[in-house]
Amino acid sequence: MSGIGQTMLTVGVVLGLFVVWQLYVTTWQVQGATAVAVESFQNSTAHDATATTEEQRTDPPPDVTMPAVGQTFATLHVPRWDSMVIPIMQGTNEAVLDTGYAGHYTETQGPGELGNFALAAHRRSYGNSFRRVHELQTGDPLVVETSQAWLVYQVTSTEIVLPSQGDVIYPVPHKSKETVPHERLMTLTTCHPEYGNTQRFIVYSKFSYWVPRTQGRPLALKGLDAMKQAGQGVAPEGSQDGTEAPASDPNAIAPSGDASSAPGAGLVG
Repeated sequence: MSGIGQTMLTVGVVLGLFVVWQLYVTTWQVQGATAVAVESFQNSTAHDATATTEEQRTDPPPDVTMPAVGQTFATLHVPRWDSMVIPIMQGTNEAVLDTGYAGHYTETQGPGELGNFALAAHRRSYGNSFRRVHELQTGDPLVVETSQAWLVYQVTSTEIVLPSQGDVIYPVPHKSKETVPHERLMTLTTCHPEYGNTQRFIVYSKFSYWVPRTQGRPLALKGLDAMKQAGQGVAPEGSQDGTEAPASDPNAIAPSGDASSAPGAGLVG
């Protein structure tokens, strides 16, 4: 084999090993840590009621004090993903996301607040936390567990945007940053396509109800079908604060928003 051939073979092997490390080894490394984080958070509230309740409170939920960057303050339950539970940490830097956590954009609102509670996580590598984001359907519950309450959001729509389109995490997505919010929203952001990062996959959801931890676990943890059977409402595929909801065309890229005023260096994932 010629010197050039040997070099190309070596480069190919190195690249292959890097891909294996990036996609599989990093995930294996962090899964144990995220499981411990979830268990630790749940142990801190082990005295709370564990029975399923159909209670639905729509008054403002308890405020959550936001901790310092790098601190865990909640967990995200996604019934559609085989009841996956992801710890939520303050911040979206590499030190947070590369641990397999969902990171909270610090410039956005907290869970249950009026405005937009926005989270980011990796889709592939470092835990694959949002790897099944494309499976979410309109109405699917996304349940945020805090130290005091269970907050139930329901998916309203999805879209694909450029990384520079930070307006998707504004208090009212795609509106001016100064627009006064009248709804409690949650937005998930992650990389797109699944094995790339040139775009961002966005999931929009709207607050539905909350349950005090002392009253039990929300029926929403059992998924959309259980909610329908119990007559619990499905979030409409409609508007956020009276604005037209983003289209859910997985092949379309949304028009660029006010990227010049986007928070930080753009959307992470």
